[in-house]
Amino acid sequence: NVLLKTENGMLKISATNLEIAITSMVRCKVEEEGSVTIVCKTLTDLINSFPNKNINLETKNGEVSVEAENYHTTIKTLPSEEFPLIPEMENQKTFNMDAQELKTAINQVAFSVSTNQTQAEISGVLIKIENNKLKLAATDRYRLAEKKVELKETTNLNQSIIVPHKTIMELSRVIGIQEGTVMVGLNETQIAFVFNNTQIISRLIDGEYPPYEQIIPTDFSANVVIERQALISALRAGGVFSQGNNSVRMEHKSEDQTLILTTESGELGKSVVELSSIIEGKSGNLVVNFHYLLDCLTNLDSTNVVIKITNDSSPSLLTPQGDETYLYLVMPIKN
Repeated sequence: NVLLKTENGMLKISATNLEIAITSMVRCKVEEEGSVTIVCKTLTDLINSFPNKNINLETKNGEVSVEAENYHTTIKTLPSEEFPLIPEMENQKTFNMDAQELKTAINQVAFSVSTNQTQAEISGVLIKIENNKLKLAATDRYRLAEKKVELKETTNLNQSIIVPHKTIMELSRVIGIQEGTVMVGLNETQIAFVFNNTQIISRLIDGEYPPYEQIIPTDFSANVVIERQALISALRAGGVFSQGNNSVRMEHKSEDQTLILTTESGELGKSVVELSSIIEGKSGNLVVNFHYLLDCLTNLDSTNVVIKITNDSSPSLLTPQGDETYLYLVMPIKN
């Protein structure tokens, strides 16, 4: 259910699953104060079918009437007293961030979160605040994404927390295309995001994030600079023939300055795409999961990307050309 409550001349809409709570304020004309809870799906399905006109809500005898133009409906309700309490943040420390900058950072790392719920510490996104810098990281042990953001305001916070994946994605969805500032509040067990008229409060994941910095390679045998959109198109075309194992063989030939992507299926056929690139270092090849590459590439906006390769059995790095704030590490598939 959602809780509908009039408050300060506005309609307050709240929902919770006891781990995350979202509250949003909507402007309205209040003729009589009150509160009620309604089955969420019933209400949203009904509202989405109405014309885009004013809606009148009125509670009476355990029901709420919902009217818009020539639409007249009633929905069964439950007493608002039975709705769980929405948590309040206590002893919180706060800082502000540009909404679109935060959303971009979320989208560039959140796809790497582990879906294995038995490893709670990597089932969320690491947020680390230190020396006016914000770092977001996520991993499923096969890949790792990290994004660094310079905070525009001075903060004395030095804290590392793990935010549930669902919470961070709800925040990205709430921000959408809207501009503005997100206020972030932290305490020992909770995090809050306040944006425009919406507040999200969530528990934090209890645990210590793995010291992933130790596995980021620093020495490489080859650097490949390639156009991002061309690489996306090649991977999608090759993916048609890689439905069984999701693998693509990437051969980098420094003598020809060419990156060759090969995928093959015994049942479907074979794809070979040759891409012009700038290659420094040794020639070689490696096999990777093409979905892992696409997840990263489609969330970047740079013209070119740099693939830094060690060998066919060590992790490789992918970064936007000229951008040192983002890195993506992917493990190879062993031959």
